[in-house]
Amino acid sequence: MRRSTPFARALGGAALLCAVVGMVLGIARYGAGTPRLDALIPLALAAVLAGGWVLAVRVAPPVEVLAAGAPTGVPAALGPIRRDWGYVAGAYLLMWAPYAAARVAYGTDYGRSGSLAASALCALTLLYAVVGSLYGIGLLGRQLGAAQRLLREDAAAGRVHAVRVRNGCAVQENYRSPARTGVGKTDVCVSRWLELEADGAGDVRPVRLRAMEGVNFKIATGEKHLSQAASQLAGHEGWLCWPTRWKEIAATDRRMIVPAAFVTDSGHVVWGCMYEEDWRPWLRGEAAGAGDTEPGLAAVHTTEPGRAAVPAPRPSRVTAAYRGFLLVLLAALLATVPYLLGLVPVLAAAGLAALSGFLTFFGAAILSGSGTDGGPDVWAVREELHPSLR
Repeated sequence: MRRSTPFARALGGAALLCAVVGMVLGIARYGAGTPRLDALIPLALAAVLAGGWVLAVRVAPPVEVLAAGAPTGVPAALGPIRRDWGYVAGAYLLMWAPYAAARVAYGTDYGRSGSLAASALCALTLLYAVVGSLYGIGLLGRQLGAAQRLLREDAAAGRVHAVRVRNGCAVQENYRSPARTGVGKTDVCVSRWLELEADGAGDVRPVRLRAMEGVNFKIATGEKHLSQAASQLAGHEGWLCWPTRWKEIAATDRRMIVPAAFVTDSGHVVWGCMYEEDWRPWLRGEAAGAGDTEPGLAAVHTTEPGRAAVPAPRPSRVTAAYRGFLLVLLAALLATVPYLLGLVPVLAAAGLAALSGFLTFFGAAILSGSGTDGGPDVWAVREELHPSLR
């Protein structure tokens, strides 16, 4: 990961703006004849600016560990995860790009032929765009899950369970187990967490703070938030906090997952969650299955109204998945060139529009799966085997 520089942000924003202009002109000027230079020129400029953004990110300084701070109390104001407006704009562009490609392909010059295939393609892509936009409202809503918001409310009210911890390392566990797809096949389940070491915990093992869970796009949000913290808050000390209403949360969650937040002395907050095996010694006081003896190891602390904590700065992200995503989008743009210039008949235009839409859909799948960043320099990789494979 690299630092997010103003120059890189300007190039990325300009690329998104040009893409929006090209798509809007392509849809709005439905009656324009070919060649459609009004749409092609902004889209070509967007591709050039996107390439410049990649280069600007690649030459930006690497993300470094943030400076630690002096020990302080638990802040009352825990800042939410900031919306990634570039990601939001990119997501909505991907949703509407197939319809824009189909609409331009079925322009006035082609529409007079009354192609049923082109009309059907427009209808299908419009349906996809509308449904995707409704589903994507989650990107515009609150970036914290309901459980994390309860923790934030308890901190603002003045009381949370808390214990002093140090961020030991960021762990990626690859758990290998037998697969049911064939002889000799194995499945690998990847889990990531921050391993937090508590002072005076005795025999209690380090606590694992996992990515925040949620519905819709909040799952990817939690993974990105955790990876950004892992690269910038290594070795930091602070408070590990749980809500005072943790019993109500655990009792109403099928897997008994409780929200947690790591608040560093440098004034940063890492939102996440914990499974029962991690939070039980601290909140119930006994190991899992050994009873519900109170109190736990994490005492109730009063928060300080004058202090606040915010998420770590968001770095720039050009991973291998992002590079593949941009190449797929470039291929989708090139597929539109023949009919934007009016060089092919209506059926060929509809076919190229369908290809462009499929490539855009494939690019969206690549982008949605690129939530977690970092390599061995960020994550300490551990291999774990199913008992039958040991």
